[in-house]
Amino acid sequence: EGELVKTLFLSEKEDGGLEEKEQDEEYDDTTDSRPMSASELLAQSMGGLSRPLKTRLSQVISSLASQGGAVSSDGSGGAIQSGDDEDTSSSLNRLVAIYSVSGLLRFYCSAIEKALEKAQAENEAITESPLLTTCDECLAEAADCYVASLRAYGAMLGSHSLSSSQTEAHLAQRAIMLIADERVASPGFADDALDTVGDDLVSKQLSLSFLVSTMVDAAMTHLKTLDGTSALKSAVNAASKSGLDAKETTKWMELIDEKEQNLVEVLVGTEAEIVLEECGLGAIRSAIKDMDRVYIEGMTMSSHPGLSRKEVEGAMKKFYSSLFSPPIPTFEDVIKDAQLRKIARSRTAQIVIDLYQEVYGALSSERGGYSDLSFLEHDPNQVKALLSL
Repeated sequence: EGELVKTLFLSEKEDGGLEEKEQDEEYDDTTDSRPMSASELLAQSMGGLSRPLKTRLSQVISSLASQGGAVSSDGSGGAIQSGDDEDTSSSLNRLVAIYSVSGLLRFYCSAIEKALEKAQAENEAITESPLLTTCDECLAEAADCYVASLRAYGAMLGSHSLSSSQTEAHLAQRAIMLIADERVASPGFADDALDTVGDDLVSKQLSLSFLVSTMVDAAMTHLKTLDGTSALKSAVNAASKSGLDAKETTKWMELIDEKEQNLVEVLVGTEAEIVLEECGLGAIRSAIKDMDRVYIEGMTMSSHPGLSRKEVEGAMKKFYSSLFSPPIPTFEDVIKDAQLRKIARSRTAQIVIDLYQEVYGALSSERGGYSDLSFLEHDPNQVKALLSL
């Protein structure tokens, strides 16, 4: 209280202050009778607050990083979605809560730094702030715990998926979208706060780039369905709207697209095999492969089991009849994207066209040995026109 009185009253001494030097010394219980500046007074008064604050924040951060309990970022307990188990929701809610605490600490650091900068601009001597030091230390601790928790959540996507009805990709999507939403809502990640804190280690740890990189990388190893690629694309788009760098967005979209194309190729190959068996070309292809394994010079296809004129003619009639209602799958149950469905159907049809061209060429060659080729009713171009989707 004595220091406060000196600061408020005795600083007017040069303008005809109210007391003499001897009176000043009565209130001075230190060797320095100079009144404390505003920043020194703030530093001293906040010094007592910083110690219990650091203790409490450390307890909260450690608790969120190591214990269960479905505590959400707003303290409401978090909503468990349909198909979730308690452990999955608890892990995700605690992860978002740690990020929320980190954002709040960023805001505190930003506000204190701005206050100190303002005091410095007014030519006031700047005293080290214990509160700023405490907030910086707690922010670094919270960021480290967030990184560890995020990586642990990513490593356990498989376990969480087994205990819930959601895929690893959908769990990663939820984490990205919830944290991105928390980032938008937090004052610690506003433009002015980001400019004040700067591009340091903590900023990188709490960045959307690190979040997307960790979660998408973890989910990609489990990605087996096109529904999963759609979920990851949705998550990256959400992060992009929340501030993810355009280059980062493009990079992850390209990686997901590449994985998606690989999954489409596998799916198309599987479905094409079924189509070939249903339309009759599969049996001829198998017979030709069998012949190639035992082929000797002078052997004809018409003399090989499965490739007699009667058998080939029956297979061709079956194939031609299927052209009026091609058994090409719609992929509606496995591919939600309309453009991707169209591509999958076209590739499946192309596999059928390519095989027919190969079979047509083999049967009509000298190696075929067929004296009458009337069973080949359509040439490859006609078949391609009939199967164009």
